[in-house]
Amino acid sequence: MIIETEHFNPVSDPKLLCTCGHKDCDKRSVKLFFLNMLELVRIDYGMPMIVTSGGRCSYHPNEIHRSEPADHQKQLGIDIKITGLVMAMKLMAIGVRHGFNAFGINLTSGFIHMGYRLEIGNKMAVWGY
Repeated sequence: MIIETEHFNPVSDPKLLCTCGHKDCDKRSVKLFFLNMLELVRIDYGMPMIVTSGGRCSYHPNEIHRSEPADHQKQLGIDIKITGLVMAMKLMAIGVRHGFNAFGINLTSGFIHMGYRLEIGNKMAVWGY
């Protein structure tokens, strides 16, 4: 099953899928309900959003060291390219309105991580890289 919305799909956004290249990679994407949440953010944001990382399998270099799966491996995390703090804060504010509750901002590498963590409920996790 191909996971897609009006503005996001694996053809135009190949990094929705795991890009590790491992022979046993399952090419996982994010979950459809999660992508639907992102679609609502995109509609409110009103401008294109570039996916830099979506689903990741357990062989992905950013996941292989983990003892427990994190947002990307759980298919509940995505990284979006940003051009500065103002863009990050705007995406975070819109994201909160649509159910995202985990945000990591990396200004040096130019991305914001947006995640959904059921276990934290209506609390929010925010960090910098």
